[in-house]
Amino acid sequence: MTIAIADHKAALRLQHFAETSRSCAEALEQAARFWARYEQFNRDFAPDDPVYSVERSGVALVTTTDTYTFIAAAAAQVRILEIIWGGEATASAVNRISHQRSTGGATGSGAVTPEKFNTRSPAATTVVDTAWVTQPTLSGNPWLVLVLNAFGGYVDWKAAPGEEFYIVNSEQMSIRSQSGTSTFSSTIIFEEL
Repeated sequence: MTIAIADHKAALRLQHFAETSRSCAEALEQAARFWARYEQFNRDFAPDDPVYSVERSGVALVTTTDTYTFIAAAAAQVRILEIIWGGEATASAVNRISHQRSTGGATGSGAVTPEKFNTRSPAATTVVDTAWVTQPTLSGNPWLVLVLNAFGGYVDWKAAPGEEFYIVNSEQMSIRSQSGTSTFSSTIIFEEL
């Protein structure tokens, strides 16, 4: 990817990062509009950088198991670009969701197939799992901790250029509740480089 393409993609992400929204629905609409533009740019100028999303709807958080575990392919690089969480509980409750590196674990039967933004993109090489026989071990400090009220609270975290999470060469990222077991829906948008 040339510098001009990288600069243009960074400018697009910075513009998206600066947008604010008043509700989860508005955040999802803004994300859909932006990622359609971003993926159009990828198709036209950087076809080797496909964009994907994974989502889970109406899932109760658990403090001892990952809601998502991302595992990069052996010789690949994943860049996490946007994370959207929306609470669906019927009463107020504080939930703290951690996004951090992890190691190990034995996968179960909960693999989620990443959705391509462009049907011409190759299948994602990133494994996204939601069920484990043995949970991954969290390592280091979290990259990001989101604190949400499950009663309609939402967050739309957008990585400003240079602030993206990277997972490379079989590294893992675990997303797990540190406290709270409320019901949420979420979407995570990522790019394979």
